[in-house]
Amino acid sequence: MDRNDLLTRFTPAAHRGASRQYPENTLEAFQRALEILPQCLLEIDVRRTSEGEVVVFHDEFLDPKTDGTGPVAAKTVSEIRRLDLGYGISFDDGTTFPFRSRGFRIPTLEETLEAFPSAKISVDIKDDDLNAAVRAVSAINEKKAGYRVIIGSFHSRIVRFVRIQYPHIATHFSRMDIMRFLLLHKAGVARFYPKAGTAMFIPEFADMENPEYREGARRQGMRIISPRLIRDAHRMGIPVVAWTINRIENMRRLISWGVDGIVTDYPDLLKQVMGEKGLIDRRQ
Repeated sequence: MDRNDLLTRFTPAAHRGASRQYPENTLEAFQRALEILPQCLLEIDVRRTSEGEVVVFHDEFLDPKTDGTGPVAAKTVSEIRRLDLGYGISFDDGTTFPFRSRGFRIPTLEETLEAFPSAKISVDIKDDDLNAAVRAVSAINEKKAGYRVIIGSFHSRIVRFVRIQYPHIATHFSRMDIMRFLLLHKAGVARFYPKAGTAMFIPEFADMENPEYREGARRQGMRIISPRLIRDAHRMGIPVVAWTINRIENMRRLISWGVDGIVTDYPDLLKQVMGEKGLIDRRQ
């Protein structure tokens, strides 16, 4: 596999792993997602620790998901390893906490790459810190995983930095890239858009996203993804991946429109819809 195989005919992506069956961003959640859809893209989040290592965790602060407190950036890897990641995870609005004291831990990026040596992985760098990007790429290169990783971030400068400094690694469209494309799309001149990253990962609706996306999207209404947008993107050779889609009816509609992938918390539901649409690889 090379970087051109990251997004195939249709790419299912597990948002933080099978994150509605296990604590998100854990090796167990990733393993379960791959059991359901062996060819899925694992979507993971990374943050930098106090000594510069990169761990797989979404939030800026360790509480309330873990039994620790304070920002990830203030802790060492050894301190983070001791935390109970299952402590604050509940799937019933806090009524029960079924994952407490069951050994769920925060992995490092290196551990994740090593645990799943053939998995395709989308690495979302959460910190607005170029050093975090450098350390993430260092871990990726150390594990010789550049061909199977795509990097994204809500911080446009992080994506731009990776794209320039590490051209061997695929990148998401940045927030700025997406806003430019949306504006040209609305004006009917998307054909003049200079392709930036490898793929455009975008939400279906503007109100699911951050203010920068909403500002760029409000000119075309609340919906971002539409059949016309997908057609415009495809004319430019740009794959469109929708996130985070958790309802079966929305999965069906987006696939019928021609999206190139779907990111979901429920890979089991997506597998069901892919089966209906004839998109299941025989190996899955």
